[in-house]
Amino acid sequence: MSTTATLDSPDLTLEPGAIGSVQLTIRNDGEVVEEYSLRVVGLSESWADVVPDRVSLYPGHATTALVEFRPPRSASVPAGEFNYGVHVLPTEHPEDAVVPEGIVDVLPFLQTTGELMPRMSRGKLGAKHNVAVDNNGNVPITVDVTGSDPGELLEFSLQPPELTIEPGTVQFAAVRVRPAQKIWRGSPAPHSFVVTATPSDGISLRLDGTHVQDPVLPSRTIMTALVLLLLAVALTVAWHLNLDSVRVSNPDAPSAAQSAAFNVLPQGGQ
Repeated sequence: MSTTATLDSPDLTLEPGAIGSVQLTIRNDGEVVEEYSLRVVGLSESWADVVPDRVSLYPGHATTALVEFRPPRSASVPAGEFNYGVHVLPTEHPEDAVVPEGIVDVLPFLQTTGELMPRMSRGKLGAKHNVAVDNNGNVPITVDVTGSDPGELLEFSLQPPELTIEPGTVQFAAVRVRPAQKIWRGSPAPHSFVVTATPSDGISLRLDGTHVQDPVLPSRTIMTALVLLLLAVALTVAWHLNLDSVRVSNPDAPSAAQSAAFNVLPQGGQ
């Protein structure tokens, strides 16, 4: 074989977002000047390549190139080991192509974000919120979702209370907030609360929210009832006063009840 190629340190461990390289040594053991085309196989060309990607060698000579790796800090490249090879293709003798192999170990990283929707709600007996948790890391995560308020004036119901989220995806949980006690009348009462999303290996997310508790009987309803009651009392009093004035002016006049009874009797009746 007229071509040999070796990787000086084929195994490499990298943090996502970091840059690392492995040296490739190529030797022309043939009898003619040879040009070589170099490229990485087995990995995405977006984060692995060879510099330079073409070299020329006289017989009996050797040269080096760098195989560079730049795994992005993104969920698109999962954590774990990646097998790769460097395809060394001679122009004059393509049948002598070689592919030295190595391994890149991409380390895990965690990046979690969340959102509470809506951040404010209101109601007499509680309201519903939704929590969206995004896994922007490169490993699956398990997240516990809990709710709390400083005065312990709210009760929380979460469905589901635990989320399993794959890299690059989002999962949702429903959060129902309910006041521990009703407000029958008076002014609305705001209650601040926190929904906490805690990954099994990571920093907890605190999502702030507010629930405005409305009274069961709003002041407008109470005022309307009072006005109607006062109006009914006023009408009753006015009716009695009018009836008394008629009796004073005409003591012999029959009462309204007597007149009504008389009108329903047939003519000539007793």
